Amino acid sequence: MNKPTLLLIDDEERILRSLRMLFFTGYNVHMTTDPHEAIRILRDEKVHVIVSDQRMPIMQGSELLRIARETSPSTMRILLTGYSDIKASIASVNEGEVFRYLLKPWNAEEVKQTVAQAAAIAEASFALQQSHVEIVASAPEKKPRVLIMDDDESTAQAVQEVLHDRCEIIWASNAQHAMEELAKQDISVVISDLMLGDTNVSYILKTIKQINPQTQCIVVTSFDDTSRLIDLINQAQIARYLSKPIHKSMLARDLEYLLKRFYALSNLPALQKSQSVAPINDPQEKLLSLNFMGLLNRLRNVTP
Repeated sequence: MNKPTLLLIDDEERILRSLRMLFFTGYNVHMTTDPHEAIRILRDEKVHVIVSDQRMPIMQGSELLRIARETSPSTMRILLTGYSDIKASIASVNEGEVFRYLLKPWNAEEVKQTVAQAAAIAEASFALQQSHVEIVASAPEKKPRVLIMDDDESTAQAVQEVLHDRCEIIWASNAQHAMEELAKQDISVVISDLMLGDTNVSYILKTIKQINPQTQCIVVTSFDDTSRLIDLINQAQIARYLSKPIHKSMLARDLEYLLKRFYALSNLPALQKSQSVAPINDPQEKLLSLNFMGLLNRLRNVTP
């Protein structure tokens, strides 16, 4: 059986050598301190997983991963960095669409497990490419449903102006209403602030991806909380992180793209593994998530 190929990029040689020690027996490992060399490798070879640092003198890791996404979409992208910078974190979501955001100093077992999971997902995605399966992104007969979780009416107005009557738009201004809507019907895209009143709804976003990996989640918020964003990348696979006030042209572009991705994931369930999330690690959020799942099951059992 062929080994998966792993590409490591960091401007420090010692970091690359340390990482290579974790993977040299099970992977074909490429290492480079030059992002341009990394791009050449991506163009010339089938790379299953790329692991990049963020702060590098030639090119930022989030920019490199954006190019990697465009060059080799089936390659799974991981940012491994010592800097939890909010701009870099946002760029890793919006531009690089990273699978995981990991921090240095790393936990060896966590990194190995994450890379192994990413490699298996990439292998399945490459196999689909080789079998010439067409990734269909055609819209279903019914209108896609877009759920807005925000107590700010201007968010609902902006989404309505962007989508018009293309989608069924549901506005939930409190957490209870949002959970009831999620129980009643499948949702294509969720557009959510991080807070609904006094309720932190991060656990709802994380639970959604556990149940419906094809659902695309956009966070629209005025909060700049890097640690919370990193958790949402890893545990909720959020698709976009946008700041308020909303730029309608940017929202329109992202919604168009994410609706197509929702259709593609719905039509090809094998691709849904790329949306796999890490377990919720906060004990309180884990309990809230379990309670939410129980509520969903109860409501779905009584909903016609």
